[in-house]
Amino acid sequence: MNIIVFTSAMVDSEFAKYQEEANIKPNPSNQNFYSKLIKALSFKNNVSVVSHRPFVKGMFDDDVLERKHTSDGLVKYYYTKLELTRSYKMFDEVDEIAFCGERALQDMNSDKFIIVVDVLRVNLVKGAIKFARKYNAKIVGVLTDNPANLSNIKRSYVKMVYRNTVRLDAFFALSNGLLRAFKVSQKMNYVFEGLVDEVEPMKKLPIGNYYFFGGSLYERYGVKRLIHAFINSNISEKLVIAGNGPLREYIFQNTEKDAKILYLSQLPKNKIYGLEQNAIANINPRPFNRKLDDESVPSKLLEYLASGVPTISTIHSRLFDIFQEEVFWIKDDSTEGMKQALNEFAKENKAELRKKATTARVKVYEIYGVKNQGERMTQFLTDVFNS
Repeated sequence: MNIIVFTSAMVDSEFAKYQEEANIKPNPSNQNFYSKLIKALSFKNNVSVVSHRPFVKGMFDDDVLERKHTSDGLVKYYYTKLELTRSYKMFDEVDEIAFCGERALQDMNSDKFIIVVDVLRVNLVKGAIKFARKYNAKIVGVLTDNPANLSNIKRSYVKMVYRNTVRLDAFFALSNGLLRAFKVSQKMNYVFEGLVDEVEPMKKLPIGNYYFFGGSLYERYGVKRLIHAFINSNISEKLVIAGNGPLREYIFQNTEKDAKILYLSQLPKNKIYGLEQNAIANINPRPFNRKLDDESVPSKLLEYLASGVPTISTIHSRLFDIFQEEVFWIKDDSTEGMKQALNEFAKENKAELRKKATTARVKVYEIYGVKNQGERMTQFLTDVFNS
């Protein structure tokens, strides 16, 4: 099957360079998810990617990024031209996205294809719709988050995302709650909580023994609670933190106050994997919230489970059901509850913890591995194409 994916994701190696050179760092979570999605789809399909790269004022010295064509193995990437001017955003961007779809289709030498699109990128969806209409092609939207739950988002943007999404034909979704939030439960859909990919073993950095947290540095994700709980726990090892966000300066201040906190800023994906693989345990501190629990999956939790290292996590209902015995679950996600959980974890039998971590790794790859999920996704897309 021919698939054209409309996304902001890039070739991994090029994103790493893009991230390194950017004055304002792009959030890697979108890149990480769509990179795995593209890989999952490419096992049995001919996949091309229209990439509308993350680009904001001040990210680079230039205000224009030119159109570009590249590839990663058999997957071809078509990077759109990007400009920061208001006129480009309003009048030219959608046409540019649709044009790159045309370029991808020309190279496929076929007019039989299906589109997969990131619904959170408004103009990306508009460009995909404009392109699809010309060929009467089906569009499958990818629901990874509810825009109403994102930080610092305008209400007008949320309304526009919802309005565009209902125009699509079918959906990949990370939860049933997202299908309900977007009011598209009645349309064809395939629900999965996330994807994991095989990672080569990495060498341990010379930073001693440590616990690890990597992700967006927001108070609402429990980062402050984790820092206070860790500093006041009986644990003598370090807590290593990697990521970017509003709490960056706050974390710097805590590294000066307490040697137990080590902040390594935002790092490339391979270095994050290395830190996860060699930690005493990886920690997911996101507090339980009924709406987020229903609509959002902590992708880092699956990544931690795939590392083969013990995982300490607050509750996420769906993943708790699947990995109840393999994760050290924090039942009370208050600062005091988190501190007590850390103290209790430190007393656990290390051999037993490692055994559970190995079981978790096997299970997470069986359920969410890119190859297994890719087969199920391909069957779903075939059903949508033929419907």
